[in-house]
Amino acid sequence: MYGSTEDGLILSFSLQLALTFFKAEGIKVTSTADGHLQLGEAVFTRLLSDSGGYQNIDAQGYQILLNYRQSDRVARKISLTQVLDGRVESSWVKDKIVLIGTTAPSGKDLFLTPYSAAQTENSKMAGVEVHAHILSQILSAVLDSRPLLGWWPEWAEIAWIVFWAVAGGVVCWTVRHPLALTGGKICLLAVLGGTSLALFTATLPYVSAPIWVPVGTPILAFLCTGAVVVTTRGYNAGRQQAIVMKLLGQNTSPEIADAFWRNRATLLKSGTLPGQKLIATMLFTDLKNFSTISEKMPPERLLEWLNELLSAMTAEVTRHHGIVNKFTEDGIMAVFGVPVARNSLEEIAADAQRAVACGLALGKALAQLNQSWSVRNFPEVKMRVGIFTGPIVAGSLGGKDRLEYGVIGDSVNIASRLESCQKDRQPGICRVLIARETLVLCQDKFEVEPWGPLALKRKEQTVEVYRVVGYR
Repeated sequence: MYGSTEDGLILSFSLQLALTFFKAEGIKVTSTADGHLQLGEAVFTRLLSDSGGYQNIDAQGYQILLNYRQSDRVARKISLTQVLDGRVESSWVKDKIVLIGTTAPSGKDLFLTPYSAAQTENSKMAGVEVHAHILSQILSAVLDSRPLLGWWPEWAEIAWIVFWAVAGGVVCWTVRHPLALTGGKICLLAVLGGTSLALFTATLPYVSAPIWVPVGTPILAFLCTGAVVVTTRGYNAGRQQAIVMKLLGQNTSPEIADAFWRNRATLLKSGTLPGQKLIATMLFTDLKNFSTISEKMPPERLLEWLNELLSAMTAEVTRHHGIVNKFTEDGIMAVFGVPVARNSLEEIAADAQRAVACGLALGKALAQLNQSWSVRNFPEVKMRVGIFTGPIVAGSLGGKDRLEYGVIGDSVNIASRLESCQKDRQPGICRVLIARETLVLCQDKFEVEPWGPLALKRKEQTVEVYRVVGYR
């Protein structure tokens, strides 16, 4: 509105016109207690370097924000031709402020305004029209009490930005589904933009004057905090997954690993895997005469040989959707049907069939290994496999410093006893023994040889035992 030089105060063209007009009304320029310019009841707040969305602007002199009229035609335009032709009515200029200037592009007195973006032609506004908007704002503020464009103090703008930053983080933390997350973020951004527009146009309840609030900064804060939260959540998810796999302590098939991860909320409880009662199929393996073989081999060759064997067996168990629960030096303990409890007899039967099929596959894998070992002067071996289906309890064993996913129950003991049952009775390279409980679930998919009711070690009741010969 004005500036100062060494020669004194310089008033802007618009302010000088307004003061000339107000002179007849007895309205003079005064100042408020805090140093703001006042005309009548209207206080023109000085624009600072960081007002509204500005940061470090050149705010020399006494500048104010210009709130353009809703239409770019702020006043009646009369061409020079109309004046010369006498086609100007006296009411158009009587008791009015008349601005004389050029709007021709050749005058090079054109400026970009808020209307420029929406205009395809003549996107710039003539300087005389800009002065008309400024003058109209001053007159309306003083005579018609038209609210001037204001802004929040810096602390309120910071709170506004922080609010949307927190909102972006909260929505990204609470909403998990990608579509819902995307929709939620779009809705919140629409609320942000709509609220900013409503404040700027003073259409919100209890908002009497237009307020210019930052828009770009809160949007950026909203997106950045959301990105940080999503990244953090992904990092935490990776850590949780690593914890789950550490708690398991064994190799799993991709399907089993996915099942663990989908049920991590249940599996991860106070840093442990809670015990769960379910029906599963256990598989035990052991090598015949391993003690004699290990005595004759150097430790390093024995370790190489064992690792090759255990690696092949682990691959077969994983391929048949089982879990290698532990290594028993020269054998493995595998479980089919954990960690998620089976809800139907069909699912339990499928686990039993996979376990028996895995037992037969172990025999084929061992035959291939024997062929390879014979060339490299490694010993050729035979294997025993015991399989049983029944109720168990699965969960973590140990404490917080050392946890292991384990299964316990009488069914586990029976499977182990089946493997060691009548060790000298070894038809073929791999003997697979199952009990009647597993045979019933196999639904005649395998050819078996009945061995009759046998008394297993440390078991009072006999168990109906069958040797799996192959597929039917």
